[in-house]
Amino acid sequence: MSNALAHRAVAAAVTGLVILNLEAQEGKQTLAPVGGSVLAAICTNLPDILEPAIHPHHRQFFHSVALATLIGGGIYTLGQWETQTEMEKVLKFCLVVAGGSYLIHLAIDACTRRSLPLFGKI
Repeated sequence: MSNALAHRAVAAAVTGLVILNLEAQEGKQTLAPVGGSVLAAICTNLPDILEPAIHPHHRQFFHSVALATLIGGGIYTLGQWETQTEMEKVLKFCLVVAGGSYLIHLAIDACTRRSLPLFGKI
């Protein structure tokens, strides 16, 4: 069974490596992989904050395939956003990392015995 520490470690590692790879492709080297890793480690436990694991069947809408699909669509839409200011770039980065780390949490939970509900209780 995954715990909060495992979720944080996986989200931080995956996010940092993805950002590092994207920067390498662009020939850049910044602190964004570190910042993204920290933000991902913080945001990845949001599903368990919204639906605490107080019983074995705690996974409902905030741990559902339906919400994962909505978040994925939101991240895709953010990817199309042509930012104009530095503040918009930072906001876009933070929202993509937060959404991605939420999806990482759900992906880890989907690999457990209980998996994820399709919709949960809405």
